[in-house]
Amino acid sequence: MLDTAAKPWYHYGNFNMENAMITWDEDNFMKFYKGSEAFVRGEAGYYALFLELIGDEELLAHIKFANDVLGIPPLRSFVLFERDACGREVFRAKLSAAAKRGLGSCFGYLYKVVYGGYTSEQCWFNDEETGIKTASRFLKI
Repeated sequence: MLDTAAKPWYHYGNFNMENAMITWDEDNFMKFYKGSEAFVRGEAGYYALFLELIGDEELLAHIKFANDVLGIPPLRSFVLFERDACGREVFRAKLSAAAKRGLGSCFGYLYKVVYGGYTSEQCWFNDEETGIKTASRFLKI
């Protein structure tokens, strides 16, 4: 169970960019997705949670498999894992429009720029708790 009294849910945890297998270039991300600076600065908790994800090689590999083989949008896998598998409270309330767009942009950048060779396709998600209606799945070009 998550100890929310000790630290907020958006704490960076054990994330260390130097040890991450994925190289995340925040400046390039903000240039690639204009307007994402508001997400990085204003929705820092969700951004920190995404950074924690890219530091977890095993989880990221499972999410990538779900996208590549099963056609499940990475955002859907991420939300359901954090909320249902981990029991975190983070995705149990409506997200702001900036948070929804920002998380989608993070996955878009991850697949299109970091992994490369992907295009996106909108899918129906309709998560009542978060208010997320659609999410992108990524198809290899």
